[in-house]
Amino acid sequence: MHLYHYIAINQDSNTFNSPNNALKEGLNHQTRTGYYTNGGNLFPELTEKLRPTNVESWVDFNNAFGAQLGQPEQPYLTFPLTTNKILVFNRDLSSDLFAYIEDQYMKQETGGGYFTVGLPSKEELVMQYWASMLILDDYLKMKPYKDAELLIFTTVPPELLEYRK
Repeated sequence: MHLYHYIAINQDSNTFNSPNNALKEGLNHQTRTGYYTNGGNLFPELTEKLRPTNVESWVDFNNAFGAQLGQPEQPYLTFPLTTNKILVFNRDLSSDLFAYIEDQYMKQETGGGYFTVGLPSKEELVMQYWASMLILDDYLKMKPYKDAELLIFTTVPPELLEYRK
């Protein structure tokens, strides 16, 4: 099985890297080349406060980067599945959490609450986000949610990466 990490064509040089960095150093949160959601990093203090006690210490959203199961449009990096430090979360919950950030950003224009009407509290969403966490094998067996947020919590070695233009 292979995973994929797309390369942003219109990259912001302050945010994303050239794929050459990943090909030299390995793919990780510092050498990522495309943006993927990371709901665990939207409200880091709250995420840590509500962290379940049984979650492994390597689950650190500051060091996570995204990938996907299906092949994106080119260009992209592809690599074989060689680690168990991959978790899947429900991306819909990340979108709902992001609505709270949008609300704060647009508060002066909308009066607040515009994007979050009908949503559970941030606390409830973070708890649901943690509850949605699955190891990749379990996700593939059940596919309990349509929109998966796949996060990798380790570096993919450069010798495993293949660049497709």
